[in-house]
Amino acid sequence: MSDSTAEILLHIRDLLAGDDSTAMRKVLAGLHPADIAELLGELENEQKVRLLKHLDNETAAEVLAAVDERSGQALLQLLSDTEVVSLLGEMQSDDVVDIISQLPPEKSRQIDALLPSGEREKFHELLEFDEDTAGGIMEVETVAVQEVATVREAIELVRQLADQIENLQNVYVVNGEGELVGTIPVLDLLLHDSSEKIVDLMDDNVISVPVDMDQEQVAALFGKYDEFTLPVVDSSGKLVGRITVDDIIDVLEEEASEDIAMIAGTVEDEIGETSPLKVSRARLPWLIIALLGQLLNALIMSHYSLSIQEFVALVFFIPLVIGTAGSTGIQSAVVVVRELAVGQRSDAHIGRRVFRELQVTLLNGMILGLILFVAVSVWRHEITLGLFMWIVLMSVTIVAGFMGAAIPLVLSRLKVDPVIAAGPFITVLSDIIGLLIYMSYVTYYVSNIRS
Repeated sequence: MSDSTAEILLHIRDLLAGDDSTAMRKVLAGLHPADIAELLGELENEQKVRLLKHLDNETAAEVLAAVDERSGQALLQLLSDTEVVSLLGEMQSDDVVDIISQLPPEKSRQIDALLPSGEREKFHELLEFDEDTAGGIMEVETVAVQEVATVREAIELVRQLADQIENLQNVYVVNGEGELVGTIPVLDLLLHDSSEKIVDLMDDNVISVPVDMDQEQVAALFGKYDEFTLPVVDSSGKLVGRITVDDIIDVLEEEASEDIAMIAGTVEDEIGETSPLKVSRARLPWLIIALLGQLLNALIMSHYSLSIQEFVALVFFIPLVIGTAGSTGIQSAVVVVRELAVGQRSDAHIGRRVFRELQVTLLNGMILGLILFVAVSVWRHEITLGLFMWIVLMSVTIVAGFMGAAIPLVLSRLKVDPVIAAGPFITVLSDIIGLLIYMSYVTYYVSNIRS
């Protein structure tokens, strides 16, 4: 939070304490809804409701759509059912569905009963889609004209619906069956004679999104085609809604938060969570996995204890070897997971990726091994030991790099989220494999070279 925002927050708290409605409205009138949403997150629940009631319905709806999930849930619980319904009436359908889905079942049923029948049916249809698909993030509000319509008819429809639709840039063109057949920018309508037919002006090379496409793939399409909005179609090609770039920004933020949390072995929901017990419960399973992995490492070391006793100096290098293995595995895994997330899933691309990671890890292993060779030779005055450590580190790095690249790909093929491979799973596995390789080399070195 910036210094200026912090000052505004202090001022708002003073105004709420003094119950100065006139001054409060004046302060809020100069703020963007997103800034008000940020301020709401810093207030107590009762203060949030009081602040929201100082806003007109349209602004309050924009603020409610922009607040974080926890603040939104708190507000919805404290507002009356009629107040919630009034705010929902000012929102786009995708925001309404997000809010309704967050409500407790009883509150959701009460709100649902108060909605107009037409709105209720529309929202029920949207709630049937998985929240992580195109259908789950789309809004049904669109401007669609028949291909036989004229420019005049299209402009009139835009005028009628402009207040209901945000970020209106394109008019979609459908045939008699409601199938999407083209698109035309709103601005282009103003450049043509009003009697011209839409079918003669439209772009029939339409990029559309299947309603069941995963939201990450939808985000990749936006990036690939550099679009501001994309239409959504069902399995028969009928236009059912649209997705705007602001929805995609939310998706990217959500997916990034989720991926970072999973890489760290936590969950996204713990951000903002105040209960130590809930946070502990989220993190503990991964820490237990890590602990079991380290116990397995201890068993491996005990199995090779005689080799270690023969040359204790080799113990010094164990943290170095398994640490390098873990870091190499994570680097490869994160790169592969990122490419999977943006839709790079073809067999040819996957093969090239694994091969490139092997090349990179081989090069890195040779360079790291060379550095270790020089360090060990100078430190221990043993060139043979230095060469041994060079070979060991290069072997461990190559194997860890291959695992880091291959495991996310395998998990993706098995329909398991590959992000989990970039966290404790890869780290623990790299530690175990790295230690096994190292101790096997140590046994050979002690038995055949040092002796």
